[in-house]
This record gives sequence, structure tokens and C-alpha cells, in this order.
Amino acid sequence: MKTLFLALTGFLLVLLTGGGSPSLAESQPYTSPEMMKELHIFRNKVGAVFILPQALGPHPGASYILSRAKELHLTPAQISRIRTIRRHMVTRSLRQFARIDSLRAQFLSLMDRPNPPLKKGWALYKRLTRLMAQSTFDHLAGHVEVGKVLTKEQWRLLK
Repeated sequence: MKTLFLALTGFLLVLLTGGGSPSLAESQPYTSPEMMKELHIFRNKVGAVFILPQALGPHPGASYILSRAKELHLTPAQISRIRTIRRHMVTRSLRQFARIDSLRAQFLSLMDRPNPPLKKGWALYKRLTRLMAQSTFDHLAGHVEVGKVLTKEQWRLLK
């Protein structure tokens, strides 16, 4: 009984003193509200668009690096460069996602016919998958570009 009382008291103290995890906005001090909105849209779409999202695994993204800016001892110049890279990556990806959605709708509409024109369907499908591959690779290239901003010591701290 005494252990349960101590555990409950400790839990309440943590709650009351704000020992919980920080909000997303607090964990992203170098992210503007506009970029947070774009990142939310991006993250909701990426699974349906990127062909090999697991390729991003060994290459941390800009938001992840920025969330650890103090721990990694990022300089103001590094923070600025990473924010610029992220803005370009997300803006480009969102434009690509819009084109992918349009091509996907065209393809599905074409193939919904009883006797679809297969040559036209094949051409649309090739354009669609090529754009998906390009979008995946462009984003991966952005992750690699972010990694090049870090020093060897900062990479070591990431491990």
C-alpha cells in the first residue's frame, strides 16, 4: 500500500511540475507555424507517394536534426542552412505530390472504363511511377544534403 501511495504521489508530481513530454512546437524551436503546417501535409502524404521510404532511414531529416540542435551544438549558420534545405525539400515534394495525385486520378478514371485503352493507361502509369520515383529520390537527396551540413563530431553524437 505504501509503495502504491509513493508511486501515485511521484506520478502526480511529474504531472504537476510539467515533467511530461514537450509539445511538438516546443520540440521544434527552429520551425515556423507555416512550416509545421506544410510538414503535417507532407507527412500525411509521404507513405502513399514515396516508393522506398525506408531508404531515408540512415539519413536523418532536417526536422530531426533541428530538434536536436542544442545537443548537436549546431551553429547558427548550420541551422539556417538546414532550414533552407528543408523548405526547398518540402515545397518541392508538395508540388510533386499534387502532380502525382492528378496523374493517379487520371489513371484510375481511365482504367475504370469497361474497355480501357491499355496503351494510354500504360503511358499514364509509367509517368505516374516515374514521378513517384523522382519524388522519392529528390527527398532522399535533400536528406543527404542535410547530412553534409553536419561535422564528423555531430554525426558521432547522432549515433
